[in-house]
Amino acid sequence: MTDTFTVIAALLTLGLAGASARYRQKKPAPAFPTRQSGSPSCAGFLADRAAPPALDLGVTMFLLPLRRPADPAVVRTATKLKEDLAALRRVTTRRAWPAAAVAEAHHHIYASTQPWLSLARTRRDTTDSPADRARWDVWIAALTPPEQSVRGTYAQVCVLVGQGREMLRALHETLAPCPSIGSVAKEIERLIRAGALKPAARVPRRSLARRLRVPAVYVDLALADLAARKLVEIHASGSAVVLNAGARVSAPGLQQDPAIDETSVGAA
Repeated sequence: MTDTFTVIAALLTLGLAGASARYRQKKPAPAFPTRQSGSPSCAGFLADRAAPPALDLGVTMFLLPLRRPADPAVVRTATKLKEDLAALRRVTTRRAWPAAAVAEAHHHIYASTQPWLSLARTRRDTTDSPADRARWDVWIAALTPPEQSVRGTYAQVCVLVGQGREMLRALHETLAPCPSIGSVAKEIERLIRAGALKPAARVPRRSLARRLRVPAVYVDLALADLAARKLVEIHASGSAVVLNAGARVSAPGLQQDPAIDETSVGAA
């Protein structure tokens, strides 16, 4: 019996070996991949990385536009702003607020915002929007450390933290290049005078912000400037409507180039 099993096992082994040999003869192994064959193997990939084929630069630039690397100084500024914003959020996490805690909170607020006051003054001096200049004045005045020690309340701490966070967020928004608030106001005025925004029509704030590629607060500040010149009226809800054509004061240098599709804006 043992000899029989041994013979059968030997025959099976020989049969499998013969079948494997016939399979290799019918399907020979592929040649070693080279870069010219375009093989996706690891060796071919490394060869492609080592010596990339020559391409038309113009076509390559069109298909894969190169992105300009971010300015390291801007990246560091944005990172520091986020860190100080996080520090301000932690100021009001205390549960008990004795007088010493209020004084310590003021110290942390000024420590997080004072390094940015110089940049805030620069933004205030270079803005072309009266409403924007007014908000920078409020922040700078509130966040400038007083000469004497501060004695306040928890409510005052919350207000000061809110002002500090608003100023730092506004500084963060100015890091990205975008149209100025004054140019946004001129564009809205152009739409009003061209009839794209008719009297009593609501101004599509979000739609304008998307089309002009500016923060929504830029549109709000531009509408505040236009409200001072009686072109729009801002309601208590924050919405703005176009006023009738009367007692309007035109801004100098009104832009005539259509930057927004007037038909789509009027329909919004």
